[in-house]
Amino acid sequence: MDSTPILDVRGLSVGFATIGGLLVAVEDVTLSVSRGEVLAIIGESGSGKTVTAMSIARLLASPPSRVLGGSVRMGKDEILVLDDRAMEDVRGRRIGTIFQNPRASLDPSFTIASQLIETLRRHDPALGRTAAAAEAVRMLGEVGFPDADQVMASYPHQLSGGMCQRIALAMALACKPEVLIADEPTTALDVGVQARVLLLLKRRSHETGLPIILITHDIGVVAAMAGRVLVMYGGHMQEEAPVADLLERPLHPYTRALIAAIPDPDLPPGERSFIEGEPPDLADPPPGCRFAPRCPKSEARCETEVPVWRQVAPHRSVRCHLV
Repeated sequence: MDSTPILDVRGLSVGFATIGGLLVAVEDVTLSVSRGEVLAIIGESGSGKTVTAMSIARLLASPPSRVLGGSVRMGKDEILVLDDRAMEDVRGRRIGTIFQNPRASLDPSFTIASQLIETLRRHDPALGRTAAAAEAVRMLGEVGFPDADQVMASYPHQLSGGMCQRIALAMALACKPEVLIADEPTTALDVGVQARVLLLLKRRSHETGLPIILITHDIGVVAAMAGRVLVMYGGHMQEEAPVADLLERPLHPYTRALIAAIPDPDLPPGERSFIEGEPPDLADPPPGCRFAPRCPKSEARCETEVPVWRQVAPHRSVRCHLV
């Protein structure tokens, strides 16, 4: 497999202007995905996962958001300096996106057929309307709609959230992007449809080489889908490793706590593990390690000194004084 990055993010930092000043939501994030690779990003809500993804696709409103530094490159193109017109060609055709709120990507005024056909023809002007309609029906079948013609005739408000999520996935894949960013793509789906969607994504990545950045809270989805995992907390990268290594031997205390908190129905409620405390307020972050106030192994320097991001083994990096 070609290891040349299709998407290469270096030192990305993003802030938001607030009444109280600048809030840095993501700081010095570096990641890349190559052909056929699935990178999972995990962490609690507020860790910076979605801000990172939306910044890569330039989907955050500016203001209040502002890129404070870094680079996002696809091949020779620096995404962060492209104008709005150029970004219209990047989104969909080069970077496909599926986010947590599928209705936000669907226009309530138009049928699903109109939106799918328009999207396909926007990114492939040579495609005729009849061919685009046939491709739309085919993609809806791939994401689990046996009644694709009926769905095509529907408006978004006539469909459930899970159905809209699958339509958003079909729309993203139909454009044949170079990279797919999937933020909680199976959250609103029942177990059977979730399995079908994950299988479709994995097959598409394997057969066509589509690189996927998968954002999820579900460790089971990570184990089934990803080759590498990036753990984020408090806007910082905390650990990165091949998925098997990370699940078998997590290095960062936060990663260990996340894995330990996976629900186990065989344990009585009193014995179930959870992470005590709350994620940091990024308007006033702790001066040292972002996880130190909740870390059971925290030492004095953890409270005052931010750990550096460093490689500790081949393909493994961590931000922790204790590793």
